Amino acid sequence: MKPLFITLAITAAALFAAPVAQAQVTGPVGDPFANIAAPEEPDSVIKASTIDEQLEKKAYNAGVALMEQGDLDAALEQFDEAIRLYPEYAEAYTNRGSIYWRQGEYAQAVAEFNNSIAITPSADAYFGLGQCYYNQNQSDSAILAYTEALRLNKNYSHAAYYRGGLYFEKGEYEKAIADYDQAIRADSKYAYAYNDRASAKRQLGKFEEAAKDYAQACKLEPKTVFMRNNWGSALRRGGEYEEAVKIYTQSLNLNPKNHLTYNLRGLAYYEMGQYEKAIEDFDSCLLLSPNYAYAYLNRGCAYYKLFEYAKALQDGNRAVELMPKSPAAYLNRGNFREMTRDAEGACEDWKKAAEMGNKNARRYNENQCGSVK
Repeated sequence: MKPLFITLAITAAALFAAPVAQAQVTGPVGDPFANIAAPEEPDSVIKASTIDEQLEKKAYNAGVALMEQGDLDAALEQFDEAIRLYPEYAEAYTNRGSIYWRQGEYAQAVAEFNNSIAITPSADAYFGLGQCYYNQNQSDSAILAYTEALRLNKNYSHAAYYRGGLYFEKGEYEKAIADYDQAIRADSKYAYAYNDRASAKRQLGKFEEAAKDYAQACKLEPKTVFMRNNWGSALRRGGEYEEAVKIYTQSLNLNPKNHLTYNLRGLAYYEMGQYEKAIEDFDSCLLLSPNYAYAYLNRGCAYYKLFEYAKALQDGNRAVELMPKSPAAYLNRGNFREMTRDAEGACEDWKKAAEMGNKNARRYNENQCGSVK
């Protein structure tokens, strides 16, 4: 997700503080192929197996066991043997495809999954296809594959989750939410689905609903810092600044060396008007990550609020140095320059930000410096 900028009203111009966007599409989660196992015969059926059938199943089951142990090359040999004995062994092709997927050999994996589908279409094989396309950034093909997996098994939680992630990336947040709903119906303990559903709701401005989903994600994954930070950010975006500070502080208790959390808590303090505390958190962020540009941008805003314009300008310069393509960095530095009586420099920065598409910068430049073509 791209960084989001929040407009801050001041006397001379509008500053932009830039919160850190957290990850929404969080997968892969564990092992998406973990449930692929040996097929079972119905209890009510008594079947006289041939020697070859016994051997092919023995090879297949050995391959599954080796996969679970992480010995993929040996597992591949066993699936090869199962297919040699029984060329129509669809599950063996699927598992062989999952091994190639893990090894990053996506073209070979696609071929294996398609071989499986040609014999017996299954949700696992279509999901495997989806994973291959997902990893190759072929989102439309991945969506089609996940859709087929869900047609065959509506309770395939991973397929719903990953399809939701692709809809999220396309900005189709309602579709993403529907898919996360489906993933959660299939698996009520799917923490990442709660997290990502919350992120989609956050994009739609539904901060209260988002906070509830983040809270549930944190209940299921209590030691996952980025989920807790997301929860704090939903509270902060919804105006519940004190609660946000509490959640960010919990994150810092889990990991006191996470620079992102200090930046986020600093934003909450800033929005509460507690600029000194905000600066302390931005300082802590920069001690841990000296080149984290957003903390310079945000600390500059806090210094501005305290009328410490020289310090604000110093941070503004560093933000521009680190983010030369950020219109917000030029906009802010222009505001800082204006307050240090550098009108020419302010206009230069506003013009640059305006050329990058920033509407506020264009307005300031037109009102105080002349129009920008």
